[in-house]
Amino acid sequence: MFAIAFTLPVVAITFPAVERDGGLLGGDLIALWPAYLGYALGSIVIGLFWVHHHFSGAIYRTTGHWFLLATAVFLATIGFIAFPARVLAEHFSDSAARESASQYWVVAMAAVTLSWLFKWTVGLRRSQVDSRLDPEYVKRPDRGYWWLGLLSALAAGLVFLSWEAGLAISTLVTLYYLRPPETPKYRTESPVVEGED
Repeated sequence: MFAIAFTLPVVAITFPAVERDGGLLGGDLIALWPAYLGYALGSIVIGLFWVHHHFSGAIYRTTGHWFLLATAVFLATIGFIAFPARVLAEHFSDSAARESASQYWVVAMAAVTLSWLFKWTVGLRRSQVDSRLDPEYVKRPDRGYWWLGLLSALAAGLVFLSWEAGLAISTLVTLYYLRPPETPKYRTESPVVEGED
């Protein structure tokens, strides 16, 4: 799913018209800067959540029906994020469209963050998280994901009162995901990785 999501933003970049004078190609490619920005923005968000999704595989011991459904909800939101990224990038320089583009982006980002919280919460409540993990360790990401979810929801509401403030909070939440996840801490034993002695 993440591999497909990574390709979507680049597909949306429109190729310059072939019938134009070839000498104009350089300028035509430069004029596509909003599309490049949309690609970068979408890829950054998809990449950050891919890193955390990949890491979380180390702390989930099992999966179950409800956890997989919650994961599907998260994947649907992350697969969609390239479109709001493009809307924001291509309309941010237009003062008449900037507010609406920001609102659309912030709400979409809140959906991603809240769906991540939903996936985590279902996994935690349904005992998919490895029971050998130190309970204090598990509490830290739990608190963090709840705070990020609440801040994202706040940003999604605030963006309709002040698009600048909503966008700023949403950006800070996204930047928080740059922080590397804490290495798992176990109570008694580390997990055995198959194929290793």
